[in-house]
Amino acid sequence: MKIAAIIPCFNEEASVGAVVEALATEIPGISIYVCDNGSTDRTVEAAKASGATVLSEKRKGKGNAVRRLFRDIDADVYVMIDGDNTYGTGIISEAVQLVADGHDMVTGERMLSTINQRKGHAFGNKLFTQLLRSLFSVSSRDVFSGLRVMSRRLVKTFPCLSLEFELEAELEIFCARMRLPVTSLPTSIRERVNSESKLNTIQDGLKISTLALRMLHREYPLRLYMPLFGIIEISCLLTSIPLFRTYLETGLVPRFPTLIILATVALVGFSSLAMGLILKEITNSRYESRYLRYLDIQNN
Repeated sequence: MKIAAIIPCFNEEASVGAVVEALATEIPGISIYVCDNGSTDRTVEAAKASGATVLSEKRKGKGNAVRRLFRDIDADVYVMIDGDNTYGTGIISEAVQLVADGHDMVTGERMLSTINQRKGHAFGNKLFTQLLRSLFSVSSRDVFSGLRVMSRRLVKTFPCLSLEFELEAELEIFCARMRLPVTSLPTSIRERVNSESKLNTIQDGLKISTLALRMLHREYPLRLYMPLFGIIEISCLLTSIPLFRTYLETGLVPRFPTLIILATVALVGFSSLAMGLILKEITNSRYESRYLRYLDIQNN
């Protein structure tokens, strides 16, 4: 069984070597690949000196780096970990065994209470994790963990549309939609040393919100368009009550422009429902093709 560690990196000169060495110690014989995402420091030299094979992806964004790694690296089991040396590697052997036994993804569930997080990050992590669990039936309690062990089947069928840090959320949604066997293991984390986080609380929060809307449209259209239909039709009904009351009392409709606008908006609501139903059938067809492709790929 070929095991490959894939590490997307941007300016992690101070820590990537320690990550590579920890992985080599934890899993003897593992192949380790670092994808440099346009670093301006000596990340490439540090990765090579520690024994990793280095690839390059000039287009900025973690999603672009991971897409390159998924595309070019061939293995039976993939260990994806950040290059900032904040994740403990002690669970990786157990996670690899779980994947070998049939799981498609094992997530390292961070014990976030053990480090000092920025308040915005801690709140955002909890908020979006709960949002994705509610909207997409995601099972993980740490949607944004950067430590994941994955099967070949998952890696070679995952479309990877995200450009940046919303990649992990997309992975979770994909697994939930495909109903793949996934699980989590608690993992230790530590503070960064000699490096800074690349996350931006507000910008990344907006990106994840956009991803959630886009994935609802793509994967669960009725969960988006059915509530929209309901809101539009109820609003039209409530707004039209005075018009109907006046008509019943006098037999006249004094505000024709309002009636015409309400009728038009109500038609938009029904169009939303029709769009949701059509997209649902398209999504189901795409899901069937995707799942057949998944079954066609051999893990070992």
